[in-house]
Amino acid sequence: MKSFFKDVLKRMAVLLVSAALFAILSLLVFSFLAGSFLSPPDERIKKDSFLVLDLTMNLTDRPADFTLEDLTRQALSKEEMIPGYHLREVVDALAKASAEKSIKGIFMTGGFAPSGYGCGYETVLEFNRALASFKQSGKKIIGYLHSPRQLDYLVYSNCDELIMDPAGTMLLPGLASEQLFLGDAFKKYGVGIQVVRTGRYKGAVEPFTNNQFSEENRAQVQNLLHARWEHYLRSVATARSMRWEDLNETLSEKFLWKPEEAVKEGLVDRIDDFGGVIDRLIKLGAAEKEENTFVQVDFGNYLEGLRTNPLDKNGDSRKIAVVYVEGAIVDGSVDNGQNVGGDKIARRIRKIRKNPETYEALVLRINSPGGSVSGSEAILFELIRAREAGLPVVVSMGPVAASGGYWIATASDKILAGPQTITGSIGVFGILPNVESLGSGYGLSWDRVKTNPSSDILSIARPKTEEEISTIQEYVNQTYERFLSLVGDSRNLPPGEVENLAEGRVWTGQEAYDLGLVDDLGGLSQAIAMASDLAGLGTSFDIEEFPKIKTPTEALASLLEVRQEGISLGGSTVPKTLLNKLSDVQPILRSLNDPLGMYGILPWYRARLGFSPWKMKL
Repeated sequence: MKSFFKDVLKRMAVLLVSAALFAILSLLVFSFLAGSFLSPPDERIKKDSFLVLDLTMNLTDRPADFTLEDLTRQALSKEEMIPGYHLREVVDALAKASAEKSIKGIFMTGGFAPSGYGCGYETVLEFNRALASFKQSGKKIIGYLHSPRQLDYLVYSNCDELIMDPAGTMLLPGLASEQLFLGDAFKKYGVGIQVVRTGRYKGAVEPFTNNQFSEENRAQVQNLLHARWEHYLRSVATARSMRWEDLNETLSEKFLWKPEEAVKEGLVDRIDDFGGVIDRLIKLGAAEKEENTFVQVDFGNYLEGLRTNPLDKNGDSRKIAVVYVEGAIVDGSVDNGQNVGGDKIARRIRKIRKNPETYEALVLRINSPGGSVSGSEAILFELIRAREAGLPVVVSMGPVAASGGYWIATASDKILAGPQTITGSIGVFGILPNVESLGSGYGLSWDRVKTNPSSDILSIARPKTEEEISTIQEYVNQTYERFLSLVGDSRNLPPGEVENLAEGRVWTGQEAYDLGLVDDLGGLSQAIAMASDLAGLGTSFDIEEFPKIKTPTEALASLLEVRQEGISLGGSTVPKTLLNKLSDVQPILRSLNDPLGMYGILPWYRARLGFSPWKMKL
């Protein structure tokens, strides 16, 4: 009887929550429809308008999703959300604007607001190249900055005229990579960590076992930072008409600049307040007298106007499918920009493969440090089947395509990487935690009944025996050999040469190209063009992205799905107490859910490696 009433109460609670959600969603749908039908049509862009490009955005590789929280906040409050744009739509919008006769130029302001794997270095470089193409049309880019971060300044350096606020600061300290190490913390709280791994440079397990970088891992991270910093300096120096060696010497001696000093050093062109900037833009363009400002068009509104209405799409057109793998690869069906499930990507590839009359080529855009071996294998198998079915597959590596990210790239016809892509990390490791000691500190104990000595091998409540570790190490070695074989077959390299390039070592895209690990250097646009060539499509094709930019109806349908996601290690939930104590490492732990605890991932990788999120407040 008790369980009966409990079940009734549970169902009532579900009904109440569902009713509340339905009311909110109905309000949103009504608001959307009312806005669509009752709002006046958008006016044409006025002559001599400046396209206002606010960098206060999260620039991702994949299209952003709607969330119930975002939609509700926008509908019920006046809080302004930080927009999320994805690279391809931004690049296309800039190309369109360069040919728009009414647009005089771009006015750039603000600073990136990265989240998840957004605003990766190679993604920002593709954005930069789109801005350079815009300038080739003869139109100017005017920039107004206050206190830019280094990644912001890389974009601002492209401006024809760069103006700094008199109260601003310029902070250019160089690049650094800071890693949280958990070895001593795990010992302190009684968490045992046993690891199995391959490769001298496979430093993936170090955050869980050490309290500092190993010499090998420190060397490769230092190499990445040096290469990235030189590339950054060369890019800025070229844009600002300097010698990069001189800029490097200057920044090694001084990292914080007042506006007057920044002008003197050539980092900006002049100093002015916002009112003066508006006057300048009126002079270059035209005045909007009613608003007492310059004639302008918001970039977000401009981009929204370019998005194709799904009802207008031609279902008979020939298509190239672009599938995004952004985030750590996990086992399952999640896809939120932070983690991406192998099953989710595999289903998308399967759908494309099963519709050969619609999709004639596939581009896989990877922005992932790797992750679960099981999740990576799920994607790999579907890619192999797609190629066997005659579908050309081209991989476009974004900011990072390492370890499991490179694993899935091997099942392609061509691989393109950016010069500053982080790739390689060909290696495998297993992490085997046990919380027996932690539990005992809280008065917890475990006992078990089993049929075989290792029936409880997946338990996190005991350490593994030497015999069990030996068996698991053998499995890891076999997985590593498979990885080497995939690379060798894909790149036509002999086993000995592949092994020299492997051992978990990380490379830049330029280095990977020189070593034969990728076919060519280029971005997403080049990868799509290559896929078109392989499929013989010429220039007559449409592009369909996965995940798609959803219509409001599709977004609401997705939001009605109820999901429960857990944090799993080796099939068991990590105690919340431990997660609360180690909240900074939750993103790493969330990505470790392989059924056998086998991974190919770079846990020390950060989406904007070297470009710290810190901002000095003066």
